[in-house]
Amino acid sequence: MSPYLHQTQNRIRVRSDFIQRNPKLVKEAIKQLQATDGIEEITHRLYAGSVAIRFDSKQVKAAALLAQIEAMGWLSVQKDKDYIDSTIRRSAVSLVKGIAILTLKRTVGGSLVSAVTALAR
Repeated sequence: MSPYLHQTQNRIRVRSDFIQRNPKLVKEAIKQLQATDGIEEITHRLYAGSVAIRFDSKQVKAAALLAQIEAMGWLSVQKDKDYIDSTIRRSAVSLVKGIAILTLKRTVGGSLVSAVTALAR
């Protein structure tokens, strides 16, 4: 998911893959944020990958809070390495199967190989 940021006068909500995939780091960062003067409430929704921060805009500037959030990496875009690896693996398997069937068709004969591949599926 792409990072999502919504800001009102006294509230910032961030939703991202980083928050969803790094719950321990996020909990540590939330503890640090809660110690900051002007932070009124922080809501962390692990499965949604979101954190909502309610703050007093007289004590904490939204720009400073956003800078902290960005420094923590909450807005970083993460590539799903497992997804990329599995896609490459599946593509390689399909390619090898296609080459093997083509080779068999040329060597043994098309009708026999077609019958065998139909049974194999």
